[in-house]
Amino acid sequence: MAAAGFTASTTADSDLAVIDIRGQGMDAAADAGAAPAGVVLLLCDRDQAGSLAEQVPAATHSLVAPFDDAALMLQLTLIRAQLGGSGRVPHDLHVQLAAMLHAGGGRLHAMLIGLRRMSAINATYGAPVGDAALEAIGQRLVRHSARLSVGNALTVRLSGGDYLLAHTMPEERVGWQVTAERLLRVISEPLDAQGHRLRLTARAALAIARPDESPMSLLDRLSAGLATARESAAEPVRWADRQSDNAPQSGYRLEQDIVRAIERDEITVLFQPQFAVDSGRISGAEALARWQHPQFGEIGAGALFAIADKADFTRSLSRHIRRRAMEQAAAWTGRLARLRLSLNVTAEDLGEKGFARRELAMIAASGFVPQRLTLEMTESALIPDLKRAASRFASLREAGVCIAVDDFGTGYSSLLYLKRLPLDYLKLDHAMTRDIGGAEADRIIVRSIIAMAKALDLKVIAEGVENEAQLAALREEGCDYFQGFLRGKAMEADVFAQFAKDALAQH
Repeated sequence: MAAAGFTASTTADSDLAVIDIRGQGMDAAADAGAAPAGVVLLLCDRDQAGSLAEQVPAATHSLVAPFDDAALMLQLTLIRAQLGGSGRVPHDLHVQLAAMLHAGGGRLHAMLIGLRRMSAINATYGAPVGDAALEAIGQRLVRHSARLSVGNALTVRLSGGDYLLAHTMPEERVGWQVTAERLLRVISEPLDAQGHRLRLTARAALAIARPDESPMSLLDRLSAGLATARESAAEPVRWADRQSDNAPQSGYRLEQDIVRAIERDEITVLFQPQFAVDSGRISGAEALARWQHPQFGEIGAGALFAIADKADFTRSLSRHIRRRAMEQAAAWTGRLARLRLSLNVTAEDLGEKGFARRELAMIAASGFVPQRLTLEMTESALIPDLKRAASRFASLREAGVCIAVDDFGTGYSSLLYLKRLPLDYLKLDHAMTRDIGGAEADRIIVRSIIAMAKALDLKVIAEGVENEAQLAALREEGCDYFQGFLRGKAMEADVFAQFAKDALAQH
């Protein structure tokens, strides 16, 4: 196969040439070297990259195989954005990045975010709905990016569902990764687009500019990193420099910070309301954690417990959150005093000798009524030692505490622990709630779980309810309680108290 290429006009005086020399030898390299002036993207095999880079002086970019069509299209999008031909990006994007690269006050931190499922949304709801969703996401990114305490900043939509964010700041890998994880959570919050309730997810690639690096090189790295992130279900945030996702020094500092965070009162408790499915009446709340780090800002519960696990601090953190939640809930008066409180228990908690005794002592000290308390444990934490879990939960249940299995349907889903453990509730994972309005098979699974729970005299709580269709389906299937963005997100204690008062006043 001879060297193949095509030229696309991007500006009045610039051409973009894409030359494919994969699997070819020196003849192809010679042809590539004769490419027209302008921007030249060279597609080559991995073993060609080193030698051909010296023999193809015309090439300004390279993409090393293997790669898929999505990676190639993203690379072309970025190059056209630099040349000003996307129609969505200022023509001087590369000039702005170059200025930021050479500005004082720190290193340039860049992030390339790519939305998922946009093609499916356009196909299902139409392009106008997709465009409205893109505009809403762009506004969210601009708003939250502006909160970073940095000097030079840039937030721009490139094309389709890809966004570029850049900030000049002192070099901080973990801080930049925390920012990326926070932005992905912001993106995942439900949004309304022309009357349709949507929830998008995204992947992100991160990079810190190297000394004397060009804008093109930086964007090349980001595009390759995002292509890798799109292929990973477990790692939505990827660094585009082949280094660890967490710098050891910064990671170590975070682990040390969390030990002192309780003393500094940086870890706070949020309350997400729960409601009865049949009546819509507020029934209680689940307590969730948030770390307000003085440097990195808000860190959610998932990242918080991951850091605590590395610092061997999970048990202390978990106990602190439950104690604070019960102390705040004990102050609820009037009609609020009848609301239930759900708290999470970790595997480390359950494995601690004397857990039940200490838990009951903490409940008594907080002033909270045990009969209004539910302790939640994930399936994976229960399975390793059912006998011990059953014994310790039995002691708590005798005192009036209810027991729930959290995230049901994503772990082992073993009938064995449903038989052996003293349970009161099953909580449907948000993934099962999300799919209940989709294929009939998904609804049949949820129907079967609810029917099984009823036969075992268990109540069912659905997490992650985001639209009326999901709620209606849960109501038809006999689900008892729900929580989710449809009626209320997690909120601080005083905000929740007022929210609950207003909700109860309506019933």
